[in-house]
Amino acid sequence: KVINTVRFALGLALVQVPSVGVSSVTSREPQTPVSVTVQMAHWHHCVLSLPEGNFATKIKHNFQLNFDIRVVVCREALLDGCKGNQFVLFDDVPLYWDAWDVMDYHLQTRKPVVEVMEAPRVMCSDRLRATVSFSLRVSERSTITQEIIMDAMCPYLKFNTQVQWEELHKFLKVEFPVRVHSPNATYEIQFGHVQRPTHRNTSWDWARFEVWGHKWADLSEHNFGVALLNDCKYGYSVYRNTMTLSLLRAPKAPDAHADMGTHQFTYAIMPHAGCFQDSSVIQCAYNLNSPLRPVQCPPETVAWSGFSVSSPAVVLETIKQAEDQPRTLLLRLYEAHGSTVSAALSSALPVSEAWHCDLLERKDPIRPAKLTAQGIMLHFKPFEIVSLLLVL
Repeated sequence: KVINTVRFALGLALVQVPSVGVSSVTSREPQTPVSVTVQMAHWHHCVLSLPEGNFATKIKHNFQLNFDIRVVVCREALLDGCKGNQFVLFDDVPLYWDAWDVMDYHLQTRKPVVEVMEAPRVMCSDRLRATVSFSLRVSERSTITQEIIMDAMCPYLKFNTQVQWEELHKFLKVEFPVRVHSPNATYEIQFGHVQRPTHRNTSWDWARFEVWGHKWADLSEHNFGVALLNDCKYGYSVYRNTMTLSLLRAPKAPDAHADMGTHQFTYAIMPHAGCFQDSSVIQCAYNLNSPLRPVQCPPETVAWSGFSVSSPAVVLETIKQAEDQPRTLLLRLYEAHGSTVSAALSSALPVSEAWHCDLLERKDPIRPAKLTAQGIMLHFKPFEIVSLLLVL
């Protein structure tokens, strides 16, 4: 795991695990337990709460989700009078390349998904996890079933989603209108991130109505922001203060059955204080994409960490066996914050030599990596990628 304290779902146990290692499961009481409170008023109202703040999921008469997110800074994250986790459907008929193009005029066909199949119900409520489930109908052929999950000690609210998708030239998205104002939003790309405008003042800005990204997008102003994380989607849009994640399309050429069937994916909303670099947004996105894996082990198993990095700005992205060198590992790290930084890479493995190498795993004979008592000392420029060969 990228960060050390995580919630482990097996047996509803809370554990602390080392980075890139193993740890036995021991049940612990959370410092901030969660709960679900069901209220009946003019609408069904489920409140998923933490002691220092509420994730309030209000299901109104049309059963659309409208939740207020309050973090330690005691600030609401969603815009007043707006619905979070709002599914919307668009007509999607490109001019030329059905499966490749997305045209800006599809934005004029926005239609909220409002029909309820199954009303929200509490699936789990204990000190470690609170879960609310519901189902919506997209059309006569397509449905959405979702679990909203709050885990103790977890800084984001998860949405486990299953979609039965049988549409024709439609585009499904989910929206989060947030109480954040910034002229630019940030999107993760491989080994870094880019910024794009949140306005459409010029034709160049308008042409970027859809932005491709990887595991997260973030909208931040001074000292506060909201990140949108996901485990398998690559299209985002942030216009003014509405953060949108593209979920599914339904092209009919060249494959008339493209994307049809059952889809399962997870996304998450993460309010945070400060900037995304200082709020573990990058690490949380990695944790969402690489959940803990339970394995059988003897009860006397001792916690062990293969590798750890001293700086949160540096991500250990790849660990693999070297292609043509025995007893040698290839490690690839990169600087993720956009800063100049030095970091120590430590390992419990018996490393005898460490060398810088290129992307073809060819050792640079004039660039040995320095081995010290603190680990292997590395220096990074902003977004720099470093590849190492470790000889065991």
